[in-house]
Amino acid sequence: MIGTAPGTSAGSTPPSPSSILLIDSYPEGPRKVVVVNGEVDYETAPVMSAALRNALRDSAEGVDVDLSAVRFWDCSALNALLRLRREALAHGKTVIVRSPSRTVRRVLGLTGTSRLFRPSAIPSARP
Repeated sequence: MIGTAPGTSAGSTPPSPSSILLIDSYPEGPRKVVVVNGEVDYETAPVMSAALRNALRDSAEGVDVDLSAVRFWDCSALNALLRLRREALAHGKTVIVRSPSRTVRRVLGLTGTSRLFRPSAIPSARP
């Protein structure tokens, strides 16, 4: 089935990935907060991934990802988040998901990955 992107008509140009995904970030103490708004799929996941990696690089302790305004979340988005977590842990940092939208909660729940992004998933410091 062929359809058109939301907000377009047949024959018009579909929106670019950046028009259906907005990302903002700001420092919060030793962490960076990244706010993701829109649809994260195979086309937009690389955009989100780059923003998350930049935030991780610029943080002292890790990244908090606010996903409350995400309307679509697929396996590409989840894989980007899992790769970020692996990279963070390799550098002694963490990734926490804040306020996941219903869509994100469903995917994280179905895949059993929600526990990986909670504050309680932060490894304790080694003595």
